Amino acid sequence: MKTAFAIAALTAVFATGAYAADGASRSLANIPTEQYHYGMNLDVQRIISKTDVSNKTGTVPVTMVYEDSHGQVHKLQYLETGGFDNDNS
Repeated sequence: MKTAFAIAALTAVFATGAYAADGASRSLANIPTEQYHYGMNLDVQRIISKTDVSNKTGTVPVTMVYEDSHGQVHKLQYLETGGFDNDNS
């Protein structure tokens, strides 16, 4: 009986975590994407996610989702040079 209760409790915990993660991704999709421009004043307290460009070459668009010092979440798109070196010498 105790085992069944433990399994049910763990299932509830993991299901809640999966639902929360899914809800977070849906809420991030609703945030409008701002385009970076030179001289833009950014208040970045914590980076939540950023496009991985380590396997890209050249200049590629990057999207960064971040939280400012007031707890507001922002989505910013800008250009960054990829980290992949295609030089075989």
